Amino acid sequence: MFYLPNLCGGGAERVSINILNRLNREKYELHLVLGIMEGEALHLLPQDIYVHNLDSARTIYSLFKLRKKIKEIAPDIVFSSLYRTHIALYFSLKTLIKKPKTILRMPSSPKLVFKYNEMSRPFKILLDMALKKADLIIAQTPEMRDEICKYHGINKNKIEVFINPLDTKMIDKKSSSTVSLFDKNYINIVASGRLSHEKGYDILLKAFSKVYQKDSKYRLYIIGADNANEMDKYQEIIKEHSLYDVVKFLGFQENPYSFYKHCDLFVLSSRREGLPNTVLENLYLKKPVVATRCIPFMEELIKDGENGFLVDVENIEQLANAILNFKNLSGSRGFINESILLNRDIFAI
Repeated sequence: MFYLPNLCGGGAERVSINILNRLNREKYELHLVLGIMEGEALHLLPQDIYVHNLDSARTIYSLFKLRKKIKEIAPDIVFSSLYRTHIALYFSLKTLIKKPKTILRMPSSPKLVFKYNEMSRPFKILLDMALKKADLIIAQTPEMRDEICKYHGINKNKIEVFINPLDTKMIDKKSSSTVSLFDKNYINIVASGRLSHEKGYDILLKAFSKVYQKDSKYRLYIIGADNANEMDKYQEIIKEHSLYDVVKFLGFQENPYSFYKHCDLFVLSSRREGLPNTVLENLYLKKPVVATRCIPFMEELIKDGENGFLVDVENIEQLANAILNFKNLSGSRGFINESILLNRDIFAI
C-alpha cells in the first residue's frame, strides 16, 4: 500500500508512481491511498492498481480514515514518501494488533532542512518517532543516509540507499512523439519544478539577466505550478531587469519531456533538493545540465566540463558564467549512474 496526500506533481509523488509502474504484478497486489483525489500527476497512474480516496484535503484530519482503510486493505507493506505521511502512518498504525511492515522514504536532505529552518522541533520529534518505528528507511543518496543517522538518530543498518528510479519507457514514449516547440534561432534554456523558494528561481532570473546582457540570443523557459504563490516575486525581478520578452513561465506541463528533448540546456538553480528527478531525466535524454551543488551527490551525476557544470548555491555570477559557457562542454552528455536504471525491489523485506 502506497500512501500520498495527493498527486500534485512533486518529486515524491513522481518517484512513488515510477516505483508503482515498475513493480512485478505477479508478485504484488498494489494499492494507492490518496488523501484526496487531485493533482497534475493523476494521469500518470498505472491502470492496473487499486486507488482509494480518503476525501480529506488535510493529512492531519485523515488519521481515522487512514486507519480504517489500512484495516480494510490489510497490506503486508506500506510505503510513504513524505514527512507528514510518515507521521500520519505512525499514529494510524499505533494501536493495530496486526501491523504491516513500513518503508519510509526521506524526501529531502535533513542537513538542508534544518539549515533553512524548515522543520519545527515538535514536528521533528514526531518524525523521529515515526522513523524509529519503521522497518526500513530509504535514503536517496549515501550522503543522505549519513545525515539521517546524524540528525534523526537512526541506526545505519536500518537505512538503504535507493536512487530515484526513472520510468525510461514513459520518457522515451513522451519525448519521441513530439516536435520542437522552440525557435531554433535562439539558445533555449529550460528549468523545471514547482515555483518555490528552494528551487532558486530568483537566483536563476538574476543570473539570466547577466547572460542576456552578454548574448541576446538566450531564452529561458520555466516549467512548474505556482503552488506557493511565488509568481509576483518573480515578475518583479523580470520587470527590474527588463526580461519580459525573453523569460516565459509555462506553468504545469503534462509532458515536460517535449521541452527537455528539444532544449539546448537544462538548468537546476535549487537551494536544496533530495535527488532532483529533472536532472536524472535530462541526463538520460543526453542534455547538458548546469546545476547547483545543492547536494553532494550532484558530483556523481555531473562531471564538470563534460556533461555539464556545477556551481555554488545562490552564486549568481557562477550560474551566469556556466550558462554562457555550456557550449564548451567536452564530453559524454549522456553520463548517468547505472543504478538509477536498475529495477531493484526494495519491498523484499
